[in-house]
Amino acid sequence: MSATPESTRGMFSVVVPLYNEEESLEELHRRLTLSLEPLSDSFELIFVDDGSTDNSFAVLRDLHKKDNRVKAIRFRKNFGKSSALAAGFKEAKGECIITLDADLQDVPEEIPALIKKLEEGYDLVSGWKFKRKDPLVRKLASRIFNSITSFYTGVKIHDFNCGLKCYRREVIDELELYGELHRYIPAIANWKGFKVAEVAVDHHHRKHGTSKFGSERYLRGLFDLLTVIMLTKYPEKPLHFFGLLGTLLSFAGMAINLYLLILRISGKWISNRPLLLLGILLLILGVQFIFFGLMGELIVFSSQKETTYTVKERLDTDQTAHQ
Repeated sequence: MSATPESTRGMFSVVVPLYNEEESLEELHRRLTLSLEPLSDSFELIFVDDGSTDNSFAVLRDLHKKDNRVKAIRFRKNFGKSSALAAGFKEAKGECIITLDADLQDVPEEIPALIKKLEEGYDLVSGWKFKRKDPLVRKLASRIFNSITSFYTGVKIHDFNCGLKCYRREVIDELELYGELHRYIPAIANWKGFKVAEVAVDHHHRKHGTSKFGSERYLRGLFDLLTVIMLTKYPEKPLHFFGLLGTLLSFAGMAINLYLLILRISGKWISNRPLLLLGILLLILGVQFIFFGLMGELIVFSSQKETTYTVKERLDTDQTAHQ
């Protein structure tokens, strides 16, 4: 394939976050190698051990001795997938970066399809587990999560949290991950102006062990969705978010109090009505939300030291003049 300005051919970096996956690592390494060797002579496999308590890192040490393309990072404790991905991205040297989970549910053989889609001009391609091999509860929760996230972020893909993704280098350079924000990488990339696409990929049942994720991740995911909405829609105008909420609450409080005022004028006693307390509470909350928005505006204004845009390409006429 001939090189083009949009080509991703060159060095590939594969970042694999893992936690207690010792039984999967050798097979994963073998399948990754077989999938990548036809694509490029230059690639690296970066495994990030997120504080495993089994023999995962011992297996990685053996793989590194056999294959110098294998790199491994070991955390002192479990810091979470976002931290593991951030560490892997920092280490990656490739122009094209691929991520996938280590449990073999993500299929390494799907990597060429993602790279092919990336070469159509996209900056990030996410896998879509079209036929997901997970318990029914997880599938239903995932569908709800993806629908809500797509609605609020405006990114029309089906599977935000698929571990199998393919990135151009410039996307990785712009990402700042913490908490559980790895779930929303496509939304963050889209907000920064990158083109996002998805490809339906095969998904397998877990071969070894059990899932390391508990039900508490759903609550964390909800909080992080609120964070992403604030980061992507209201980063410079927090008053637009808090002011809207405050205005709605204030109008509701005023409507209730106006209704009670009419009752009082007509001779009815209102001091023993819980509705009076609700009306006053809504008014107070509304004023507070508007105040929070104004404070947020002041903070943004006083701390705005860096630009909030990203540059894809530059033509510098001054540079030409100096040559």
